[in-house]
Amino acid sequence: MMQQDIMEELRTEAIDSVEDRLRSLHEVVQDYTNGYVKAGDALAAVRLEAHSLKSVAASFEMKALKAMCHRFEDYFFNVKELTPEICKDILFYADRMAECLDGFVQGNELDVSDLVRKLPNKAGFEVSEVTVADIEVMLVMAPGTATKIVTRELLECGYRMVNVATTMDAFQLIPVMKPDAVIISRVMPELSGIDLACALKAMPATRDMPVALLATESGSLKDLPESVPVLRKGANFGDDVADVFMKLGIL
Repeated sequence: MMQQDIMEELRTEAIDSVEDRLRSLHEVVQDYTNGYVKAGDALAAVRLEAHSLKSVAASFEMKALKAMCHRFEDYFFNVKELTPEICKDILFYADRMAECLDGFVQGNELDVSDLVRKLPNKAGFEVSEVTVADIEVMLVMAPGTATKIVTRELLECGYRMVNVATTMDAFQLIPVMKPDAVIISRVMPELSGIDLACALKAMPATRDMPVALLATESGSLKDLPESVPVLRKGANFGDDVADVFMKLGIL
């Protein structure tokens, strides 16, 4: 009974913490809008709250909220400063995260894959005017300049994007988010890109999900499943992605 009481107390504290963080997001946006804080300070505060939310959700297995927090943190992947439009997006994310928290409190299962498709696309990238397709692409690639280049190219093709920095995080997020396609870098820490591709193709929940591997000409493709096509970075990357997506039945 004592252990049950402790767990209930921890659950209540986690819920209260999330509510406090979401309230803080609203306050930061309001203070920035009213000119009380500078854009850089406001952005730093939002990033801190986003990280705190993700930590709380992960520690208490709030699955829907954890996925939503990852999307929120990823939204700022390349943001340098706040704008009024980004502030609107922050409040939209905060409202969706509040829905996830309410679902957790009520014990209701939420369709996270449906929720994420209604979220604002990644901010901070200057891309030409494109029509954003209703195609969710998860890019599993370690952070760095190459990742930003690939992300921008995919955004310029009109895809909705989410970045995941490790194969272990991807392994947890993919069954929940259910992206339309997963592009995995061959070279990754922990599990390699080929390891993750093999795992996704082996699991009943993900084996029909379109998966492609991003690799260089010199990279070994040993053990890569035959159903996983290979993408090469280069001048025709966007066209190659479209060709692969057509073969995978996405386009």
